[in-house]
Amino acid sequence: MIRRGMSGQVLAVTLAMGVAPLVCLAQSESYELRRASQTVFRSLSQRLRPSLVRIETVGGAQPRIPVPIDDGESEAPLRQREQFFDNVGSDFVVADGPTTGLIYSSDGYIISSGYNFVREPALISVTLADGRRLAADLVARDQVRKIALLKIDAQDLVVPEWADEFDVRVGQWALALGLGFGGSRPSVSLGIVSAKNRMHGNAIQVDARLSPVNYGGPVVDIDGRVIGISVPMAHRPGELAGIEMYDSGVGFVVPKRKVDEIVVPLATGQSFYRGWLGMTIGGQGVDGIFVGLIADPSPLREAGVVSGDLLWAAEGRPIKNFGQLVQTLYMIPAGTLIHLCLEREGEPYEIEVALARNVDLGALPDAPEPFDPSLPLPGIDDE
Repeated sequence: MIRRGMSGQVLAVTLAMGVAPLVCLAQSESYELRRASQTVFRSLSQRLRPSLVRIETVGGAQPRIPVPIDDGESEAPLRQREQFFDNVGSDFVVADGPTTGLIYSSDGYIISSGYNFVREPALISVTLADGRRLAADLVARDQVRKIALLKIDAQDLVVPEWADEFDVRVGQWALALGLGFGGSRPSVSLGIVSAKNRMHGNAIQVDARLSPVNYGGPVVDIDGRVIGISVPMAHRPGELAGIEMYDSGVGFVVPKRKVDEIVVPLATGQSFYRGWLGMTIGGQGVDGIFVGLIADPSPLREAGVVSGDLLWAAEGRPIKNFGQLVQTLYMIPAGTLIHLCLEREGEPYEIEVALARNVDLGALPDAPEPFDPSLPLPGIDDE
């Protein structure tokens, strides 16, 4: 109690005596909270450990960005077909070293990041939590969503529990686990879920640090349920696109809904590749982009599209420039039907076409010369 007439000094001392225990109590509670959180995080990594595997590879060439070919016969430096090549998306050097995978099914299917296999390794081995080291086959991989499927000869493996994507909330804890550092215990990177429905609905965004150390490993919630598989992603095509952002605090994980959708065809040996329309840009209009040259064969040519048509929407999104077209299509694999809105001589029309793999596209036709330099200019007589 503070009595009337108490001096300022006495009041200050009295208040200080009352605040000090509160500060100590707050510090004590904060310390206990940190210790409790530490215990939970350590417990979660050990709980998931039976479902984590270490993946080691031998052999394989360093992926390189394709170099266009000069045909040496014309002023055009590139062959027309070289318009379409699958760029790996980065010149990042993929180093040797252990990587991470997650048991998908008890009968030996394992999922990981496609990043771990861009070198096309000759030999793959998987080490289980119980110490067994087994040879693994790379069944197939999705070069668009960056998921790879492996198979080992094993039964009764421990499958983790997955979180329902609809229950995942922005702001909740997210722990990324990996075995890329070596050792028997997983590395742990702590963060939160920072966004959902990213990369055209293919990923959840987290701010936990993701890198080659934990690519292919799980990101889990505070209850130990898997939110998704960590992979490098970016707003551009390429299997290595996004690798430069590692440890940046912007990372992406593929949730179970998408993983299940991808694994079903992968298990049959079907890989996924980037999809192409097979066209060049003929210029930019007010309301869209003009179709330039069209490969033969190609999805657009088979659908009856001709050079000069105006493409103004794809998959329900307006297309104002070439960049918007790339951003709309880059996460859609070859073989997928897409909806396009076009216009020819003022008449709108719509089509559905299946994107093609680059190796299934024919050459582009020769671009018409604006004039024949061997002929005199119009209106000027030969002398």
